[in-house]
Amino acid sequence: MFNETLVHIIPPIIGDNFKPINLPLKPYVAISCRDRAVHRKLISEFYLKFPQLRWITFRDMRGLSEWEFASILKDSFVSVWIDDVSGLGTYPLESMKTGTPVIGKIPNLKPEWMTEHNGIWTNDTINMSDILAEFTQNWLEDNISEKLYESGNETAEKYTNTDDFKSNVLERFSSYINTRLNNFESQLEKLKTN
Repeated sequence: MFNETLVHIIPPIIGDNFKPINLPLKPYVAISCRDRAVHRKLISEFYLKFPQLRWITFRDMRGLSEWEFASILKDSFVSVWIDDVSGLGTYPLESMKTGTPVIGKIPNLKPEWMTEHNGIWTNDTINMSDILAEFTQNWLEDNISEKLYESGNETAEKYTNTDDFKSNVLERFSSYINTRLNNFESQLEKLKTN
């Protein structure tokens, strides 16, 4: 038997170190994948199917400091996201804030921010290497739609307001404290009457 619990969600913010740069991008694919086997399979499949693109470098985004993470995202021409159990999915939002387009697998619980215009989304990883190769070719030919960048930026902007975040946190904790205080006061009144 589980007690009923009231849960409040405070939308996170994406830090200021995630911002675009005005330098030429490097041929890096930033990849964030929860399952190492899927990660290795995608890279191997990409290189085997498209040997002409062997000079493209995959950068694993796990285990990095926040500053290294942001720096690699800024330098990358695309980011790949595969995470079936993600709740919110901050990695794509961080990518979008740095101006890096996202190719990703739609997780089991689709985040509310995910639209068909703010990234290149697929339902499975079977065709992920093909999608990545096509995007790479379009990037090399400077044939990427500006709408992808603009839509990603608009999505990320919703998660950048630190004032809203601070006020949400203060409001939520004030509510917790007041509720707890009211509970103590009501219990104290019951004890006094008994």
